[in-house]
Amino acid sequence: MRQLLAYPMRLLNGFLDRAFALAGALLLAQFPQFYSQYIQRLGGHLDEARRTVDLYSKNAALLGLTLEQYIEHHLGSKSEVFVSTGRIIVSLLERLQRLESSFAALVEAPPWMRPWVFLKEVQLPIAAQAWRDFTPGIPTTMEGFIYAAAGLLLGWSCYSLARWIVRKLAGLFKKSPCGQPETPDYEKCPYGNAR
Repeated sequence: MRQLLAYPMRLLNGFLDRAFALAGALLLAQFPQFYSQYIQRLGGHLDEARRTVDLYSKNAALLGLTLEQYIEHHLGSKSEVFVSTGRIIVSLLERLQRLESSFAALVEAPPWMRPWVFLKEVQLPIAAQAWRDFTPGIPTTMEGFIYAAAGLLLGWSCYSLARWIVRKLAGLFKKSPCGQPETPDYEKCPYGNAR
């Protein structure tokens, strides 16, 4: 029975081996494309934040104030309406600073560091928007081919590790016809006690 199943199992193993490797290559090859689309979307958010801060700065200048004085005037007001506007401006400035820092880090990151920089700097709402509108592409750059090769190795490694774990688990449940080495009948086994 075991020999009857050996050939189909070898075929299945070969198919799964290649399927995992191909899936890894295809998935990881998309990273440069997603990274580029994410940076474009992040840049759009950054431009919009700069434009809004610029509007507040111009409004402050019209009143003969710096932006900092304008914010202090709002926060020090007795009117809750002005205080809430001051808080909004402060929050906008903090967001602008985060976006600028994130954008600079992502643009300046060398290709081999991009996944790690992306994970460190990702703005989840922006990444979710980028993912929703993501258009996969065929990698035609050297960077895309390198990521595809890394994905191929990663996919193959994941399959090999899963296969190794399954074999080890299956070995735990396999029973010897003569019992375990600790049992008394193990030494008298007619099949020999080779492990």
